[in-house]
Formats: sequence, structure tokens, C-alpha cells
Amino acid sequence: MDTVVITGADGFIGSHLSAYLADKKIPIIALIQKNSKTRSRISSLRNVTILEWNRGDQAAITSQIPSGSISAFYHLAWSGVSPESRGSVEEQSVNITLSLEALTLAKQIGARRFITLGSTMEYMYAGKPIDKTAIPTPQNAYGAVKLAVRYLCQEAAKEIGIPFIYAVATGVYGPGRVDNNVITYTIKKLLEKERPSLSKLEQRWDYVHIDDLAEALYLIGEKGKDGAFYGIGHGDNQPLSQYIDILHALIDPTVALGIGDIPYSQKELPSSCVDLRPLKEDTGFVPKIPFEVGVRGVIDALKAERNGR
Repeated sequence: MDTVVITGADGFIGSHLSAYLADKKIPIIALIQKNSKTRSRISSLRNVTILEWNRGDQAAITSQIPSGSISAFYHLAWSGVSPESRGSVEEQSVNITLSLEALTLAKQIGARRFITLGSTMEYMYAGKPIDKTAIPTPQNAYGAVKLAVRYLCQEAAKEIGIPFIYAVATGVYGPGRVDNNVITYTIKKLLEKERPSLSKLEQRWDYVHIDDLAEALYLIGEKGKDGAFYGIGHGDNQPLSQYIDILHALIDPTVALGIGDIPYSQKELPSSCVDLRPLKEDTGFVPKIPFEVGVRGVIDALKAERNGR
């Protein structure tokens, strides 16, 4: 059975993809940073070979990977993913070199597909479900550099002759996801029986459970087409207020919701929705976990964290 390579395999998305592929008995070469603090996420998985890789380590890595046996190379490593780092041009720009080096490494080891994952932060004000025709409107340095990586790697892939696939995921959620977003904030407030202060929440959003995302990435690695742009989500594309209503009903409907407490910072509302049709047509992907089901695991995890403090 052919092997896959995953950079950032110990990250939230990378570790779930690794676990998904390991369950399918697919051999994995996991490339992680030296002295990684999250290595334990994948250290017990079967069929996983962990190699330490930082920028400039190509020669050392190539010698450890048998050439020609790699079906897919997933580039998920990214520096500066925390919300406080997303506005820093300096922190984000290192990802350009990192991504181009990953692409070169994929070519050197004979990978048959190079797949990298973008963000809806590249298209926050596109005004439509994101597809290959959406006009880029990056929200911050993180989104701008994601765009730069997409186009630079796309051109470099043509130049060196390796199939290139770009995917954009909507809001990814699941137990263990540490992020200061509106979902996490609202859950924590409701668990404390405190009123969450929110905007009117009219912006349209979509959320994809981490297990669905892992399956989508697997299918892209198996069936994705060269040059394709795939949106990965659940397909709900509804106002944020509807997700908050679900949380409210699941946790404590007696607590008042502060929808409208916080004014919008600008007139134009962002959105985070994707067009799933190309992904479904090319790979057969169908999301399986509705938000009201998947978010229960997040609630339970945050409740356990709260009770154990």
C-alpha cells in the first residue's frame, strides 16, 4: 500500500487526518517540528513514522523516504495559527518559504499529488460561497499569505511538474480545538450561566466537523484532480445566529442571549461558506456530521475542562 506524507501531522487537523488514515492502515510519514509540544497526539498511532522537519531540512528528509512510494503529500504545517499571530506579516511570511520547500520536497520524493489547505480568511468578503471563481478579499496577514502560498505553489508545481490541489475549509470544529471563536466563547459563557455578548450574527457561516474534514482530505488524496480548487464544509451556509440558537437549546435555554449587544465594526459583513459541488463531483464526498450532533462533543469537552479546573 502506498504511503502518504503529512507536514504538521501533530496539529489539530494533521493529527485527525493521521488517525483517520492510520485506521485505514495507510502508512504515514509524519513531518513535525523539532521539539514539538504536540508530538504525543500521533506518537501512539500505528503505521506512522515520525520525522522531524524544519525549513532547510530537505536533504536529511529525502534520504529517509523511499522515492516513488508516495501517493499524496499533504502540506498542513503553518507557522502563526493563533488568533494573535494572524495579523503579523513577519510571522506569516515565513510560511511562503516553508510551503515552497514542502512542494520541492514532494517532487524530490516522487509524490503523485501535492495538497495544501487554505482558509476562508482569504475570501471573507467575497460575497458568495467560495469556489475557484471567488475574488480574494483577505481579512488579515494570515489570509493574504495563504493566498500567496496558493498562487506561488500553483505556479511552482507547474514548473517542476507535480499535480497540485488546493482546498479551502470552512470553520473547523471538534473536541480539542483551542480557539477563541464565537462558538467556544458562547459555549463557555452558557456553561457558566452567563449572558454572552454578541453582535447581531447576521453573517452567513458554515462549520465542518474535524472528522468530516479528515475524510474529505483523504478522498482528495485518492481522487482529487490536478489543478482543482475544493471547498470543504458541511454545506449549511446559514446565519451565525442559527448556530448560537442550537448551542443555547443544547446547553441552557434559560440563560439570556446578548445577540445585538456588540455593534458591527464595519458595514460589510464577512462570510465563511463554500461551494461543495466540485468536491462532491470529483471525490464523492458527502458530509456526515450535522452541527447539532458534532458540537455536543465540543460542549462535553469544555464542560469536562470546566469541572476539572
